[in-house]
Amino acid sequence: MTITTVIPTYRRPALLRRAIESVLAQSYQDVQVRVYDNASGDTTTREVADIAARDARVTLVRRAENIGAAENFIRAFDDVSTPLCSFLSDDDYVLPGFFARAVSALDENPGAGFFAGSTLEHDVEGGVRFAPLLSWPREGRYEPSESVLRMLGNKHPTWTGVVFRTQALRAAGGFDRAAAAVLDVDIELRVAARAPIVVSFAPCAVYTTHADSVLANQTAAVAAGYERVLENIDAVPTLSPEVKRRFDARWRRQLRLKLVEIAVKSQVRGDAAAAQEAARELCDRYGSRWLGGALAALLGTCARLPAAQSLLRRFEARRVEARAAHARDQVAISEERRRPA
Repeated sequence: MTITTVIPTYRRPALLRRAIESVLAQSYQDVQVRVYDNASGDTTTREVADIAARDARVTLVRRAENIGAAENFIRAFDDVSTPLCSFLSDDDYVLPGFFARAVSALDENPGAGFFAGSTLEHDVEGGVRFAPLLSWPREGRYEPSESVLRMLGNKHPTWTGVVFRTQALRAAGGFDRAAAAVLDVDIELRVAARAPIVVSFAPCAVYTTHADSVLANQTAAVAAGYERVLENIDAVPTLSPEVKRRFDARWRRQLRLKLVEIAVKSQVRGDAAAAQEAARELCDRYGSRWLGGALAALLGTCARLPAAQSLLRRFEARRVEARAAHARDQVAISEERRRPA
């Protein structure tokens, strides 16, 4: 079964080369790499042409104008015609053996909508910062009633390490522009709500977090995407009312915590306006007046007092490092369990 790997890109030619080469180096060779250049206007065309000259599996689509990151993914999927597909950001890469594992698992589970391997979130120095899938209780097949709940709490598979059945994506309705801020989570949930999925703890991909990444610069505007996810899950006819109720309650809590996170990260990076906007949304629209008010007061104090700002910065750094330490422990345990006796 042929896998089409979609790689949207914008002005990261060196990292793009790494992403492409990681796909071409897979032991499973029945792949197509389609690069969608979002009007970079730099050396991207030359980099891709150099690779395509020696490997005909690589093709380039050049956008006449920048259509935005989410729209670039959405339109790229419209071109996919192979049985399987994957999505790879230009600053990420896949690990050896990923596609072979995915195809084998999907062959063994013909009804599964996608295979998800463990994606390790790295910082720019290569240190592990997060490994969401390693928090799941087991490897193997998950039915919809369990998988959609397992994805809550930021534990959804990072789609860098996911291979989808193209038909399963289309059966779920394809990408939803209204969920653009959480495009990846939304489509994973809608596929998993309709079909089983297969999970592996084997390291399959690397997601790189850095100052210019989408997650590092989120604003309160993501709330609209979160609300759209609730609408989409509620519309799935095969999920029971009880699963939908539990999902709704926990997803709304996740949204509130996301707004707190956005407020803190925005304040730490010096964007006080974005921080206050997140606090207002939490207070005025999402029923957390006490929390939103307290958060707004904290942010105001940080804006006035450098010492408070410094304390908040240290607190956030320690929180991130604690999560990273937990992730490193999870990776070490997983590697030990996978090591032959």
